[in-house]
Amino acid sequence: MKPLISSDLHARSEHNQSKPKLMFFGDPHGDLDSVIAAVEHFRPEAIVLLGDIQARRPLHVELRPILDLTEIWFIHGNHDTDSDADYDNLWGSELATRNLHGRIVEIAGYRVAGLGGIFRSKIWDPRRPIEEAAFQSSDAMRRTMKREERWRDGISRKHRSSIFPADYQQLLRSGPSDILVTHEAPAAHPHGWRVIDELAEKLGVQLVVHGHHHQSIDYLAEGMQSAAAPFRAFGVDMGSHLAWPRDPQKETGSEALPQDLLDLAMQVFGAEAPAWLDKPHKLLDGQTPAAFAAGGGLEKVRSMLNAIQYGGVV
Repeated sequence: MKPLISSDLHARSEHNQSKPKLMFFGDPHGDLDSVIAAVEHFRPEAIVLLGDIQARRPLHVELRPILDLTEIWFIHGNHDTDSDADYDNLWGSELATRNLHGRIVEIAGYRVAGLGGIFRSKIWDPRRPIEEAAFQSSDAMRRTMKREERWRDGISRKHRSSIFPADYQQLLRSGPSDILVTHEAPAAHPHGWRVIDELAEKLGVQLVVHGHHHQSIDYLAEGMQSAAAPFRAFGVDMGSHLAWPRDPQKETGSEALPQDLLDLAMQVFGAEAPAWLDKPHKLLDGQTPAAFAAGGGLEKVRSMLNAIQYGGVV
């Protein structure tokens, strides 16, 4: 599958150029040099690592060159419990409190929800009702284990990257949110899960970003997701990244949006203009303003911006 997500922002005139608020990085698997290089170049307000980090040293040591350049957040993946070193270099790091798993945190102006780890049928097969899960929580699993079966007096290291129903339900009750980051994929992926969609819909997010499958996928552009879907979804490849908000000119084609519309959006929203242009709007049949304008609705989008600028309600 051909990657559709660009590794950089579309070149713009100096007065319109803005750094991305968020950057999402696909599974590093120990190679964090590309993360450091991208942060040093783009200077995002914050980054999120999408799991399978497998830092070779404590994560704060690996990422020391960018600790003062950006906020660092992460979710864990299944390979982050492959070895004691993988586990300790993540959860033993000074950045361990930046794990988004099971909670919602305001990051760079967005409410970001996180669900790390993977579904394992020994714990919970999400194709079955949640009440039928073998273990509802890690504590429930621990209580069934003999002392000699435990790892560091808890559940096995491997299952510390399993998704338990309690983790999922806690997040389900924690909304609303703007963005959901997961290691597992939503249902649009051939190996994705409907329960990820249900979580995204319950939280009311506009964006779902995942790792795990080592593919860069824009599900809408690939025809794997409808424009009427309640959220947009992206997969991010190993060693690659997604910048957010996306550049509307990159999204619709450099010739699709006239400069005067982009200038008007910048006047109204400033640095938030790309986010507004790229967010589905109920008055545009669920399309983004950028896509609606490019499809022939330029005047309606311009009218909306003028109304907002002069105190109208849209």
